[in-house]
Amino acid sequence: MKSLAQTLLFTTAACATIRSRQSNSGCCFQLASVGKVNETVLEDHVGDLILGGTFQQGGFCLDKTTKTIQDGLKHNCFMRVPDYQFECYQGAVGTTAFDVTKPKADGKDYLTYDNGPGTFYACPVPSGAGNEQTYDIYSSEKTDKNGCVPVALALTNETPECAASSNASNATQTQPQQRQTPSQACSVAASAPSLSPYKLRPGNSSVAGGANAAEAAITPGSSTIFDYTISEDFLSKGASKSSLCALQFRMPVCTSLPKGYPCYSFSGLEQEYLSDSGMTFHLEADDGNAPWNSTEVHQVFPGENTTIGVFECGQKADRKMSWHVSSVREFALEFLQAGVGQNAEFQDGVGAWIVPCQ
Repeated sequence: MKSLAQTLLFTTAACATIRSRQSNSGCCFQLASVGKVNETVLEDHVGDLILGGTFQQGGFCLDKTTKTIQDGLKHNCFMRVPDYQFECYQGAVGTTAFDVTKPKADGKDYLTYDNGPGTFYACPVPSGAGNEQTYDIYSSEKTDKNGCVPVALALTNETPECAASSNASNATQTQPQQRQTPSQACSVAASAPSLSPYKLRPGNSSVAGGANAAEAAITPGSSTIFDYTISEDFLSKGASKSSLCALQFRMPVCTSLPKGYPCYSFSGLEQEYLSDSGMTFHLEADDGNAPWNSTEVHQVFPGENTTIGVFECGQKADRKMSWHVSSVREFALEFLQAGVGQNAEFQDGVGAWIVPCQ
C-alpha cells in the first residue's frame, strides 16, 4: 500500500504534468494492462515501467506530431534494442513510434506502437517469498518470451484530446485484412440439419482419398482441409424456404461438450483480440462454383456460432465442397471435429458445419 506521502507526491506531480502538457500535445494519460495480467502501469525510480508492486503510478503525454511519449518528468519513453523493454530515461532517445487507437469493442483507447496492433508482453520479475508479483513490459520484438503473457495497455484518466487523436488515426489507418460480413443474411433454425465434413486432411496434403480423420489443427505451423458432400435433398430435410446455405463454425464452451468429448486447445481470446488474429477459409474446391471471398479473417469465440459465409446450395446431386482453413497472425485452435464419418462417436460439437438458411 502506498504511504500518504507517496500518494500526495504522485498526485501533485501527475496533475502538474498533465496540465502543463495540455498546452502542447494535449493527449495525456495513465495506463493499465488488459489481458491475463490486469494491473496499473507504475514507474520505478530508474525509469522502468512495471505492472504490480508499490511504485508510483506512471503519467504520460503523447506528442501526436512526433509520435513520442514522455513521462511525468519529461523523460522520453521507448522500447529499443537489445532487450525492447518499455522504459523512460532522461536524455535518451528511441525510435518507437507511439499512437493511440480505438479498441474493437470495449470503448477504451489503447496504446499502440510502430503501426502494429498494440501487443505488449508482461514478463514476470523474480521476487522473494511473499512479495507481490511484478512484471516488466516489453514490445513484441523481445526475443525470449518464455513465461511472458501478451497484454494490451489501455489509457485511463486520459484528457479529451486523446480521443480526438485516436479518431483521426482510425480515419487514416488501413486495416491489413477485413473480417467477413456476408452480403446475404442467413438465419439458422434450431431444428435445421447440420452437415459435417466427411473427412479432414492436413493442409499440406495433396491426397484426396484416405481414411476418415476428425482431428483439426489450425495453427501457425499447420492448416486443415475440410471436405463436404452436399446431397441433392439436403435443403428439403430442413424444409428450408431459402435456396441459401451457410458455412457455420461452432465453438461450445468445454463444459457443455458431451461426456468424453475432448476439450479444444485454443490460443485464447486475449491473443485474438490483441493481435487481431483468426482464420481464413479458402474455398479449395467446389463443383458448384459458388462465389466466395477466401481472404477475409474470421474470429471465433467460445459459446458462439459464427457464420463464415453464405452461398447458393443448388440442386446438384452429391455436390463436393472443400475449404482450406489457415491461421492468421499466430492464431491457434486444435479440436476434434464432431460428426466425421458414418459411425462418429460425437454427432454434434466443435467444428465447421454446412447449414441451410431460413
